[in-house]
Amino acid sequence: MVILSNIDMNNFAGSIASSSSDDDSFDEDDLVLYTLLSAARNRVQQRGESTNTEKRRRISIVRDRMAAHELLVRDYFASDSLYDLSKFEDRDLENNYEFFQLRWDARGKRGFSTLQKCTAALRQLAYDIAADASDKYLKMSERTGRECAYLFCEYVIELYGDIYLRHSTRNDIEQLYAAHEAKHGLLGMLGSIDCTHWEWANCPNAWRGQFTRGDHGIPTIILESVASHDLWIWHAFFGMAGSNNDLNGKAPNMLFVVNEHQYNYGYYLGDEIYPEYATFVKSFSFPTDEKRQLFKLAQESARKDVEQAFGVLKQKWHIIKHPTWSWNREKLTKVLTACVILHNMIIEEEGRAICMYNPEDILNPPAVIQVGNPAYFTRLLEIQNSETHHNLRNDLTEHIWQRQFQQNGDNDDDGDDDEDDNDEHDEF
Repeated sequence: MVILSNIDMNNFAGSIASSSSDDDSFDEDDLVLYTLLSAARNRVQQRGESTNTEKRRRISIVRDRMAAHELLVRDYFASDSLYDLSKFEDRDLENNYEFFQLRWDARGKRGFSTLQKCTAALRQLAYDIAADASDKYLKMSERTGRECAYLFCEYVIELYGDIYLRHSTRNDIEQLYAAHEAKHGLLGMLGSIDCTHWEWANCPNAWRGQFTRGDHGIPTIILESVASHDLWIWHAFFGMAGSNNDLNGKAPNMLFVVNEHQYNYGYYLGDEIYPEYATFVKSFSFPTDEKRQLFKLAQESARKDVEQAFGVLKQKWHIIKHPTWSWNREKLTKVLTACVILHNMIIEEEGRAICMYNPEDILNPPAVIQVGNPAYFTRLLEIQNSETHHNLRNDLTEHIWQRQFQQNGDNDDDGDDDEDDNDEHDEF
């Protein structure tokens, strides 16, 4: 890059003007060059005149962080607060991570408190507000608010992921079997499996093709989940391209008996996109008799558990409900995983969880079979056996039919007893 001084530009512009006057005409190229040089000369003169003036500095906004903290405590965490949240005294983030501790900088300026940082993160996850929206109430800048949100999600996964996204143990499976049999009448049911899409507004152009599915028309990222009747999400796999339909997860080895036939693995209720595996139970596409129609009704009714779980998850955490503007897939995965963990924590706090966490169960998890061993291929063939899939569905169909018949018979017996009681009353 050639840098010309003001004198050089004046001489050069003067030579152009003199040469043009000799020819009595201006060439178009000379005119454009003369105009550019004149503008550059004026700019250099203005810059030289402003060298002695005071340099502009970045504007520093004075934020009263202490007053914002006191307002937050008075509104939510005091004994006589407007919105009583004083029972939440969990200090895990503050005790384990320096970022969420109250600190002072080198100038002695007070930083943000743990409550301010956690509140800023939760408001972004729950309401899907911009990072700088916390400035008015919490006196927090956009950069700090965004940093709070991402680190909050990362630390929540580290602290609570092994508890609230744990693999089901034998005690958990037994309780799930009993709860689903009592509610839906389906023996051996572990939960329902399905996928939901999170719109990716800032998807890179190079990836738009693989993340766009025809029925959506926009780039999305898939969340595959398994949910039980209490809406607890047992499995959450996130990050697949929106154009894919893939399977990820494990099949717990837990025996159960239905219609006098024994099966080795629990199953999940799915729709027609899932393969005919022994661990999936799908409905009949075209039921031809009353038994199959009754089973289709029971299966589709029970499978609404996972749809309801998706609805509650998105309604609690609006950041999943609305399009995401981040381009980093790793950050999106952390955000969604943290929302699933918080979703399960709320279910446990409200007392609706079927299975309670027991550290002793975690110490003895089901044995993991190494990929490539003969036992692995044996188990793979058992799971992918379509004959077992059809036999299980037929046995469940018969079980649902007999269960319905027994309930109708019990109701008829109750009706006969009521009639006998009325007859005896009439005699008196």
